[in-house]
Amino acid sequence: MRGIRAISIDPAARSITAIEISPETRFVSGFFGAKPKVAAKLPKGDALLTTVREYGEAFTVGGSRPVVGPGLIVGRRNGPGDRASVRIALADVVTMVRWTSVEMPPRPVLPPPPASVGAIVIDPKLGIVEEAVIAAHMPAAERLLGGVHDWNMRILSGDYLLSAKTDRNYRWWVRLYGEVKLIGRCVIVGVDEETGYFADAAVRLEQLRKQVDFRGPDDKLWVRYSDRQTTAAPAAAE
Repeated sequence: MRGIRAISIDPAARSITAIEISPETRFVSGFFGAKPKVAAKLPKGDALLTTVREYGEAFTVGGSRPVVGPGLIVGRRNGPGDRASVRIALADVVTMVRWTSVEMPPRPVLPPPPASVGAIVIDPKLGIVEEAVIAAHMPAAERLLGGVHDWNMRILSGDYLLSAKTDRNYRWWVRLYGEVKLIGRCVIVGVDEETGYFADAAVRLEQLRKQVDFRGPDDKLWVRYSDRQTTAAPAAAE
């Protein structure tokens, strides 16, 4: 198959050369190692092809925005999957191209993480929903949890709930918001969306307590945390 004339622009080598390639677009893609896109349309139906890169050695054509990485000027489409030879002269391209570069943007500098955060522990066996202050990292959360967490989930407040890993014989359950069923001790922590650091739990303790139910091995029904506290109060007074 007869090849077509194209013009290669390589900003890394700062070279502009005429080359011969197959007219089939699949071979044009092979030039880049990926499917290219049209970066600019030139006179006489020619097109500048390139791939998407964010930073690196680049070039401009006739005052265009910087094109990062190599470019290839090819002719108009002759049909599906087929290109014609480039019509613009190599000398004209040389006068139009200017070399430049696009630097990688600096990574944002994160503030230091907090020393401690407010968390909430829920324990169905002890029947507690209590606040706690822990160091702002996962090992501290797991120490409060009593072991490695089995999995985590996001709750309505935007906080994360960590669930303790338990064995198959454990029969103490937590139900949250009347529908989320969990087994074993749980810890709730907040997360700063911008940094990924632990943050104070956003959920209000008193509101959460109204949404927590417990169920133990001897319970036939779920027991609301607030109901359990009411029934336990007289015994505590004694």
